[in-house]
Amino acid sequence: MTVQSNQEITPSVKGWLSRGWQDFRRTWVISMMFSSIFLLISLVAYWQLLQLDLGLVLYPFIAGFMVVAPLLVTGFQRVGRMLHEGKQPGFLDLLKGVRETTPGIFFLTFVLCICYLIWVTDAVVIYGMYFGVKAVPINAQLLSDPVLRESLVSYLMFTGLMGFVIAQMGFMVGAFSIPLIMHQKMNFVDAVFSSVATVWRHKLLMFRWALSLALLMLTTLIVALPLLVVVLPVTAYASYAAYVDLLKPADS
Repeated sequence: MTVQSNQEITPSVKGWLSRGWQDFRRTWVISMMFSSIFLLISLVAYWQLLQLDLGLVLYPFIAGFMVVAPLLVTGFQRVGRMLHEGKQPGFLDLLKGVRETTPGIFFLTFVLCICYLIWVTDAVVIYGMYFGVKAVPINAQLLSDPVLRESLVSYLMFTGLMGFVIAQMGFMVGAFSIPLIMHQKMNFVDAVFSSVATVWRHKLLMFRWALSLALLMLTTLIVALPLLVVVLPVTAYASYAAYVDLLKPADS
């Protein structure tokens, strides 16, 4: 199944984020209400791990968020489409977007979750190799103790390299497959093939896009978690803008 590229607008990361911000401003109330659900889940997870002095384990969980993030935005994809069609969405439309999941999206969910579990499992194994089974609280001793510092650097480096490979695979598969399944009713195989082909065809642009998403999400998750209620919908709407520019048929 072939898809046509939209040539009327020069695709750019800045343009996508700008349009994502505009869509967020038009729907900020319902968007923040919906993304608050994910913020609450994240806060509970953070609190639980920090209570157990397992703050370092947060690292692979946070980084792995990039693998499964596309699965969290089906509601925003529906709202983005409605805005593009000149309609005014409500909060229920975000929930209906989740209900638009198809067998193809469920299978994609399974694949990406397997990738995520592999990442987290391997990261925990690497954590055990360097720190054993004891809890390692995040404090000044991590940097002042030479042994702990060396272990920390090695742990972050190896889990980071492993995560980069898995995240790259997840991005190529999930970048456009969900909107293609939702909006063009593609089957799983065609959607994944088109997503991978589009990422490969626009390698430099997609590298900048993936890097921008990673920096925005990781900075938010590590430094300013409450901003997730804004960053998640903005990037989700920006992802819809990327789909419109690169894959949305010109006659629809």
